[in-house]
Amino acid sequence: MKQLLKFELKKILNKKSSLIAMALGLLLIIVSNIALIHGESLYLGEKNHLEGVSAIKKQTEIENSLTSELSEEFLTGVLKDYQLQSKNNSDEDYFSLIAPKTNLFSLIAANYTEWNANWDWSYLNKIDTQNGIGFYERRIEKIYNLLNSEYSFGNYTQTEKNYWLQKAKSVNTPFKWGSKNTWDKIWDSIGILFYLLFVICICIAPVFAGEYQNRTDALLLATKHGKNKLISAKIMASFIFTFIYVALCSAVSIGINVSLLGIDGWNLPIQLWNTIIPYQYTAIEICGINLLIIFLTTFLLTAISLLLSSANGNPIIVLAVDVILFFGTIFIPFSKTSRLWNRILYLFPIYSVNLKDVLKTYNSYQFGDVVISYLGMIFIVYVLITVICIFLTSKSFKKHQVGK
Repeated sequence: MKQLLKFELKKILNKKSSLIAMALGLLLIIVSNIALIHGESLYLGEKNHLEGVSAIKKQTEIENSLTSELSEEFLTGVLKDYQLQSKNNSDEDYFSLIAPKTNLFSLIAANYTEWNANWDWSYLNKIDTQNGIGFYERRIEKIYNLLNSEYSFGNYTQTEKNYWLQKAKSVNTPFKWGSKNTWDKIWDSIGILFYLLFVICICIAPVFAGEYQNRTDALLLATKHGKNKLISAKIMASFIFTFIYVALCSAVSIGINVSLLGIDGWNLPIQLWNTIIPYQYTAIEICGINLLIIFLTTFLLTAISLLLSSANGNPIIVLAVDVILFFGTIFIPFSKTSRLWNRILYLFPIYSVNLKDVLKTYNSYQFGDVVISYLGMIFIVYVLITVICIFLTSKSFKKHQVGK
């Protein structure tokens, strides 16, 4: 079996198209991460404008010095100071004062904006600070409004409302504070890995289809291990290739950010990205979960590609179907009347892989009295479909030979 595995891995790696795709995929990861870091800027005055790593590190230093937690007293005080400065300073002085604290002020403003509206700087001057701003009470109120709004495609059930409110209220408060800039970049670097799906498509599509094209399928299946170990070796080799390649690119992608920026802020709560997020995770935990979803998505693609490859003799058709399933679904519109359709559509990888949006989306799947969160459903569905596709791949290739 080891020899068969090595042989099948070599077949994947020795194709010129695979080598080119792998090299371009890795190059995309490197260039994209460097561009994201270099694109950061921080304005500290007319003659003090930082960019790239310097901007991120300086903003991190400033934000970390503000406080260790977002207590009601601190938030009320900082907002009073903001409102005073916005009235008494010129636009340029005002901007240079608030620029290093943009993340803090935007978090406050967004918390006082309705769940279905975009926040605006003007909200900060409308918040009454006389008796405290009630930051955490406002957070729960915002979540309550989200769950109890009227939706054309269907409303939340009482069971779902109870589930999400309990989950949201269980989040530790007051929130720990610090700079999330480093983990913004690390999180973004994980999201970039989604584009490796193109590479996986190109490399896996010919695994079975290539045998049909070369007319070697009948010969291979006629050998001693053709209908059992050979098929298993092809499937295992494909998943091993996917895991190793994605792991390598993940290490490079995350490694670039860690080597340049460090890991400061790893234990910050994910509510610093959006206060209504109902999950109790830290920055490093959620990045780990996002990375796991990337792996699940690439395994799902590998399984679907193998199934299509085993049923079709043209790798180009396999590649085209993969692209439509994993990228083309973004053009499918959401329904205004069917909540079920929307919940199904949300499970497509083009939506589920962007965890920053997933976490603030109160999608849930109710089965009787059991409610499964969007995040939990992603894991269940992806693993289930992957296993089914692996089983059907073996059946399909054997059936093909019988038909000969």
